[in-house]
Amino acid sequence: MESGHALVIGGTGMLSDVTIWLNKKGYFVSVIGRRKERYHQLMEQIEHSHNISALLVDYHQTKELKQALKEAVETHGPYNLVVAWVHSSAPEVIPAILELQNQYQNEPFEFFHVKSHTRYYENETLIRPSNCVYHEIYLGFKAYKGHSRWLTHQEISEGVKDSIHHRRLQTVVGQIEPWDERPH
Repeated sequence: MESGHALVIGGTGMLSDVTIWLNKKGYFVSVIGRRKERYHQLMEQIEHSHNISALLVDYHQTKELKQALKEAVETHGPYNLVVAWVHSSAPEVIPAILELQNQYQNEPFEFFHVKSHTRYYENETLIRPSNCVYHEIYLGFKAYKGHSRWLTHQEISEGVKDSIHHRRLQTVVGQIEPWDERPH
């Protein structure tokens, strides 16, 4: 059984199965979500409810997010594992998390950055602390018999859990190619 402090952004919605899985693996999980009702729905499925904490904050509110993250670290220790699904509308979130980790975490930590399929072709320059083991997880689509669809939350969570389990530096969940077959 693993242990440590995990942070899951998107962990009450799309990545709720990842939150549940990490909790079962023995992590204390700080989960970021915007809505209390989603957190309460998640808690109904949590096995070890004493090992989870809600950070009910909209990550677009950077000041509030930084404060919530800091309080979680001061209460439960630095994050050993970060799983982050952050929309491109909040580009300051990932640097804020890495900055916090740089201040509080001296040991190596793993950062699983969940990204949309469109970011697969971007050259991203992200300044990471030297103790950060950075993993990229790209969310693609499913194509079959001339049709395509976006991934379900369950397919996404299974792909993210598999990437964490195998510690892959880069994972594509579903498919990215052929680009012109993606759903519109």
